[in-house]
Amino acid sequence: MSRRGLTNAAANILLAGLFFLSAFSPNGHRGFNAANVIWSVGAVLMALFSLVRSIPKATMVNVRSIAATTGMIMMPAMAILVPPSTGLTYAVGLTIEIAGVMFTQVARVYLGRSFGLLPANRGIVSGGPFRLMRHPVYAGWLLLTIGYTICYPSVFNVLINIAILPFMMWRIDQEEEVLMADADYRAYCARVPSQLIPGLL
Repeated sequence: MSRRGLTNAAANILLAGLFFLSAFSPNGHRGFNAANVIWSVGAVLMALFSLVRSIPKATMVNVRSIAATTGMIMMPAMAILVPPSTGLTYAVGLTIEIAGVMFTQVARVYLGRSFGLLPANRGIVSGGPFRLMRHPVYAGWLLLTIGYTICYPSVFNVLINIAILPFMMWRIDQEEEVLMADADYRAYCARVPSQLIPGLL
């Protein structure tokens, strides 16, 4: 196996390990609920996909990409578990959270072997939710954090939600910087102009 192949294999194993840890560790809610089950099943799927990820055609590994990716992933993890909202408010928040988790996981399944953390081109994916927006994984991630904040409302959690968006847009810009070198992606952008919210953003 080439050095590039060995590096990719090592990165795949590391990423898979992180997803397995995420699947079987507490992830915010107390107790057993649909959002946790969907998250855990999705994390196991992503661990399996990570083991067989494609070798990227191009990657961006620098201080900017690491900072943007870390910020986007770690900011939601900083949300605090406060006394939950009740009644309809909690039901609405949990519904939004479940929708976000499901949308993210479906998008990741469509990504399959093209999934990654740092900006890279592992092939252009245009099916499923990618027909609606270019970055459905991030759209689902944003929904998830909004739903969580409605379930566990606090000023700190609201500020975390606001702080996520700049990191997310920074990460999206970096990913598109890598992908725009590919003529297939430029053609895909012409068909799907929205990054996160169809018709708006």
